[in-house]
Amino acid sequence: MGLTVEKIVLNEECKVSLTVMKQAFGEETGKTIKRPAVLILPGGGYSLCADHEAEPVAYPYLEAGFQAFVLRYSVAEHKAWPNPLDDYEKAMELIRDRADEWQVLDDKIAVIGFSAGGHLAACAATASRNRPAAAVLCYAATSAELTAMMHLDPQGIVPTEQVSGETCPCFLMTARDDMLVSVRNALDFEQALVDHGIMFESHVYAYGGHGFSTCSKSFWSGKVCSRAPHWVRDSIEWLGDMFGEILPDGLAEPSCAAKINGDFEKTLSARCTIGHLKRQGHLVEQILEPVLAVISKIFQASGQVDAIVSLMIDSMPLDSAMKTLMMDETEIAEIDSALKKYRVIL
Repeated sequence: MGLTVEKIVLNEECKVSLTVMKQAFGEETGKTIKRPAVLILPGGGYSLCADHEAEPVAYPYLEAGFQAFVLRYSVAEHKAWPNPLDDYEKAMELIRDRADEWQVLDDKIAVIGFSAGGHLAACAATASRNRPAAAVLCYAATSAELTAMMHLDPQGIVPTEQVSGETCPCFLMTARDDMLVSVRNALDFEQALVDHGIMFESHVYAYGGHGFSTCSKSFWSGKVCSRAPHWVRDSIEWLGDMFGEILPDGLAEPSCAAKINGDFEKTLSARCTIGHLKRQGHLVEQILEPVLAVISKIFQASGQVDAIVSLMIDSMPLDSAMKTLMMDETEIAEIDSALKKYRVIL
């Protein structure tokens, strides 16, 4: 399987470039196969784009079957906002425009950002026109304080304040002892994701400082805990959960939804929690009543009818409860279809 590398200049004056690292999939069978892709944004405090967080990061993802791109965005004297975000927008538009040529699934492109590049990746995930399908944020600067310190004000985006129901799933990675980008950045961003029901995975390693990238000893001599290098494989497997596992002839079905449950969607579904559906009142009473009757009988028979049990029932997604009750998949699908006819009223 051949790898071709091409550098495309997006802005000569600002030294903005996109490195395309494309693999040919399916040539031996004469069938072109598209793959998910990662767009890598190196760190460097918006003063430079760090090389050890650029192409070296791409190789594990290439090996896992992704196409890979590296964006060297506007930095130093050209870093004034929104220049870096505009560079991202142009890069993502170009990748999607040339998705057929580069064998990319244009709805399965993840962004990976480090430090300041993590700030840019988080802005892409929360406030861009061309949203990625997922974001991997590595010791990312997401706070108002660091946005100001990088001199991106007055227009610089504070990603934590921009998280909404439209934010893509995120993978967060940092070290507890990072003295440059405090762990609080990841924790506050994580809480914002919780508040909006966005699916995420988070890894805070005991020590490693800042800027360790993939932890390769070929370019990083700092003290890093033995588990920190695992983030690369974990992020690849997490992307497999979000996008579907990469198989020789395409993708498997995703294992995980983009939101924790259906409560954060505009329309109802069987993925909504029972408590959320109850709050819709008469709108769904007839649909919900048969399932609640079965659940009530089971718990009444066991003598468990206290407040804790009620809270547990209300927090369960309806489809999970129905599967637990061994209800038929066809019945679950029918109820899901019936619920999707209604928009949330509360």
